[in-house]
Amino acid sequence: MWKIIRLFPRLIVAYVFFIFPAIAFKRWTSSAYRYRMIRRAVNLVLPLLHIDMYIDHPEYLKTKEPYLIVSNHHGMLDPYLTIHLMEQPLRFVSKKDVRYFPIFGDATAAIDAIFIDRKDIRSQVRAFIKMKESLARKETRWVIYPEGTRNKQLSQPMLPFKAGSFKHAMDAQITILPMVAFGFHRPIDTHIHMKRYPVQVDFLPPITPAMYAGKTTQEVADLVQAQMQLRSLPMIEKDKVLTAAIEKKR
Repeated sequence: MWKIIRLFPRLIVAYVFFIFPAIAFKRWTSSAYRYRMIRRAVNLVLPLLHIDMYIDHPEYLKTKEPYLIVSNHHGMLDPYLTIHLMEQPLRFVSKKDVRYFPIFGDATAAIDAIFIDRKDIRSQVRAFIKMKESLARKETRWVIYPEGTRNKQLSQPMLPFKAGSFKHAMDAQITILPMVAFGFHRPIDTHIHMKRYPVQVDFLPPITPAMYAGKTTQEVADLVQAQMQLRSLPMIEKDKVLTAAIEKKR
């Protein structure tokens, strides 16, 4: 519990100076401005999580064109890790429950996330139509978690990817950027106690429209899932080495 309580003072400061102004003046400010504010809030709190970050292939982020970031999903803080890593604005599709989380709900809404009701098919259709229109206009980057829910079996294969997650990016002819992350679930897990928390992130080669031309959404989902799963295996092994080294220092 202490791991969460110690974040409160910094979270309050982040909310007062960055998150609240971004959500309160949303109608009168640009999405780029609000994203910068939320990113400042994230970067203010992040040092308290005692993370050691290991990032591979960040050069894939340098492209200026909009793309769809496809990531695996282990914990509720995953979107904020992505915000920390991305200087350019991005948006999320998130379950509606997140909107009602104190502080985090306002932070997510401030950057124009779309909230969906998983029990309401019409809500999901409306949300993905909005994302499709945004992708077609090539106005910003989007992040999706095609597993559809958090995978809590960390040493096990990723959950199957939902083919529908890729449909609108493919319809809009947008590049897909796979992102594999491991370890970011631990800093607020009350059952895990470490002096430092290694977090690995790797960006895989982008999948361009030419590369998925002629493929079905299911074929693309299976392809991306297989690539990301293959990359996650050495990350899990490396994590064992990193955590063992941390334990020796205790």
